[in-house]
Amino acid sequence: MSDGLEFESVMDGKEVKLKLLVENVDIERKCDTEYHIAYTQLMKKGILPKASLERQMSELGIWTKDMEEQLTKLQRQIVELHVRLEKTKTHEDGLGVAQEMGELRADCLKLIEAKAAVLSNSCESLADSIRRDAYVAYATVYAETNKRVFKDYHDFMLRANEQCVLDAREQLLAIASDTFQESLTSLPEVGYVRGVEKQIREDADKAGAAATATKKKPVRKRAAKKTAKKTTTKKTTS
Repeated sequence: MSDGLEFESVMDGKEVKLKLLVENVDIERKCDTEYHIAYTQLMKKGILPKASLERQMSELGIWTKDMEEQLTKLQRQIVELHVRLEKTKTHEDGLGVAQEMGELRADCLKLIEAKAAVLSNSCESLADSIRRDAYVAYATVYAETNKRVFKDYHDFMLRANEQCVLDAREQLLAIASDTFQESLTSLPEVGYVRGVEKQIREDADKAGAAATATKKKPVRKRAAKKTAKKTTTKKTTS
């Protein structure tokens, strides 16, 4: 990816090569500015910040203290299982612990998603969404010159339906998807299971190679005996 991710798009009916730059200090500063502007405007419109929304969720029974405690308990159990996983001595024990970790993590994610669904309407979450758009606005450049495609965030929003905006947003989604997949594969239980699978494959390959070598040995012995017999016969004839 180097300094950015290149992609093709269409502008004014012509194909162009664009690039989504990696966030640098200048882009970060501009995006943070858009975030704070958006946050202030949302507050003025009566959108609640996360802390206030969480209190409201508790009062309405949408997210209770018991649910929060259950989430904390699940997270603690996952940590404890991780410690157990590192101490297991057999694949059988390890796979059992890894499976239990996976099940608990699934329960944990369900609770997190339930909470996040409501908090997605908070000032912070909505401002974060605007910040992501701001990143696309300030990080999208022409691949050959690194010149910005959009003058600023306002220009980006005015051109929101153009193909170049849609394509740039798609690149950002692809990056987010890849990052999420990497985070899943880095989970300890997933890493353990993959390690066991790799070990099983390696053991199977070694066993297969050993079996092949064993089968070939008798053939060489028979060939050697045949040669010896011919030599003996030749000597006798002489």
